[in-house]
Amino acid sequence: MLAIPEPTCRRLICPFFGEGCEGVANAPFARPFGVPDGHIGAVLYIVIVALLLAPLGRWGWIALLALSAAATLANILGVRDMMIFGGYCLYCLTTALLSPVLLWSVWKLG
Repeated sequence: MLAIPEPTCRRLICPFFGEGCEGVANAPFARPFGVPDGHIGAVLYIVIVALLLAPLGRWGWIALLALSAAATLANILGVRDMMIFGGYCLYCLTTALLSPVLLWSVWKLG
């Protein structure tokens, strides 16, 4: 008998998209390396904030720029995956809209 896996996300509040956030959070593309992409994103943004608060040398700015570019690319791919999936998440879309602003700001910082 085939076992159906339990959803990893339950009762996620999703303004404007109904149950779209839950659908996106439970989609196979939302678990790269077996870890929820929201957790990966949270760690990434915590590292970016830590670097922004630290005194940056040349290598610190390069690391910050690379992480900001990685976040932007990941969000672009996430939007593509949501379009293919047919469900949308307000939190994901907000992050996707703001990540290019972060990248541009870091670029101007250097």
